[in-house]
Amino acid sequence: MTRVLVVDDHTVIRRGIQSILRAWPEWEIAGEAADGEEAIQLTTNVRPDIVLMDISMPRMGGLEATRAIRKVCPEVKILLLTLHDSLEWVEIALQAGARGYLLKSDTEGELVRALNVVAGNGIYVSPSLDADRVKKIIVDMGSTA
Repeated sequence: MTRVLVVDDHTVIRRGIQSILRAWPEWEIAGEAADGEEAIQLTTNVRPDIVLMDISMPRMGGLEATRAIRKVCPEVKILLLTLHDSLEWVEIALQAGARGYLLKSDTEGELVRALNVVAGNGIYVSPSLDADRVKKIIVDMGSTA
């Protein structure tokens, strides 16, 4: 069973995601947080397999929290969930250590697909984004790593 920590500053989003994931027996909710600071603390305490995290949150956003989590818990995979549909954000997110980038406008099925890809050590980027440009970002990142 894969344990997921859900991080978003909107309670209805957190509860909606949890409701979706409860329908799938392979996913377990490890907890929830309302901002990046809480996400770091909970990740350190409960050691989820995946953190599903919003980018834009008060106190500490998802990108800063991603960088911090990757330092203290490098084994934890991070899937960012966001409204930002810009490839510049995708590049920043992947450079920060995220393993996935899912848009809030994507479907429930896409959420599960994204989690499966990230859980399987893949890199996931929303299909709504330009696939050729996403591949170029990933290739370019690999050549500079």
